[in-house]
Amino acid sequence: MGGLWGRKKVSAADVALGVVPAAWRRLVLPEPGEVDRRAYTLCVMEELHQAFRRRDVFCPASSRWADPRACLLDGERWAAMRPELLDGLGLDPDPTRHLEALGAKLGDAYRGVAAGLGDNALLSIDDQGRPHLSPDEALPMPASLAALKTIVASMLPRVDLPDLLIEVDGWTEFTSAFTHVSSGESRMGDLGLSVIAVLVAEACNVGLVPVLNAGVVALTRQRLSHVDQNYVRSETITAANAMLVEAQTGIELAQTWGGGQLASADGLRFVVPVRTTNAGPNPCYFGVGRGVTWLNYLSDQVAGFAAVLVPGTDRDSLFILDGLLDNETAVHPAQVTTDTASYSDQAFALGHPAGRSGRDRRPSPLLGWRGGRSRGPLLGSGPPLGWPKRRSLLTGRLSSTKTLEISKDAPSADPLTVSPLLRPTIPGRPSIPAPLGFRSWT
Repeated sequence: MGGLWGRKKVSAADVALGVVPAAWRRLVLPEPGEVDRRAYTLCVMEELHQAFRRRDVFCPASSRWADPRACLLDGERWAAMRPELLDGLGLDPDPTRHLEALGAKLGDAYRGVAAGLGDNALLSIDDQGRPHLSPDEALPMPASLAALKTIVASMLPRVDLPDLLIEVDGWTEFTSAFTHVSSGESRMGDLGLSVIAVLVAEACNVGLVPVLNAGVVALTRQRLSHVDQNYVRSETITAANAMLVEAQTGIELAQTWGGGQLASADGLRFVVPVRTTNAGPNPCYFGVGRGVTWLNYLSDQVAGFAAVLVPGTDRDSLFILDGLLDNETAVHPAQVTTDTASYSDQAFALGHPAGRSGRDRRPSPLLGWRGGRSRGPLLGSGPPLGWPKRRSLLTGRLSSTKTLEISKDAPSADPLTVSPLLRPTIPGRPSIPAPLGFRSWT
């Protein structure tokens, strides 16, 4: 490419036309044997970008476009650590025995569900085999509960958001987690007030102007700009959130809600009006614009312990494990509930050896998994007689090879996100990413 700059004419013999797809040939080759340099440059850049997205090309110095497999243990290092890691995860070294145990568990689940179908008056199954749950009828609110709600609402004071954060900081001192980027100790007074002002400005997306106060040193533009650039960053926000979550777990009411073993993960879609690499197109949610998905994790103690920013609207399941493995709070849920947009057989299978299990909140089509690569009986002898008929009940197979690969992918020598490893591709065409909702394992 560098040799083409400054040249008025470029012949077809001087460039690699193999990278030019059919859609670009009319523009790149306006005349036989003659190449339009500008069109060729744009074509190569577009193809390079697509190659990065397909993971055909990697940039070793990049955190987003590097080869994720380079972070995995391999060779002698994997062989040395494999027994210890499998023992720590409670996995059988023989994947065949591990799958047989899962098959027996799956068979018991089939029979347990089938045994209760006839007694469940709220469950119905249509001709396509899709289950439907009828909603429970709403109970009338007792007069005593309505009176209690009124009393509680009258006891809750109406306070501004900054005042609430200042009071919470007095309980938890979470602003102490916002340290200078140089790791040096700050000499500024009222640093916590400045941090709270910046957090309010960014959380409400209003900028610094509404929180400025020239009469307060901690709220001047110069101070807030300095704090924003040197104190408020992803590492300090994560540390502060860990302090808040830990304080929440110690509240008696939160302990009544749950023990922190159950969590929910769901995504919120936001339109991004500016150009950024973190935004992606999806007409279903953003029309002609671009946006992001904010994947949030909430424990049963009503504490948000993790969050992941998803570019565009890639399937949430590709990023579910990222938030769980990067969790630095005192809450470590053993079970995660999610909707079907976050469901993925690959993600749930990879979460199993990592000690994570998942549940689907919505009734989905009944799936049956085969053992091995044959078309023999289902795992655990299959569903019993009376199991609802479905046109394509048997939709997948489990193999010991896949389980071995999953067990190997769990440990890593360096910090590693799981999402690149789970990015699905179309079967038989590994260089092409699968569309949203495509199930790539069979």
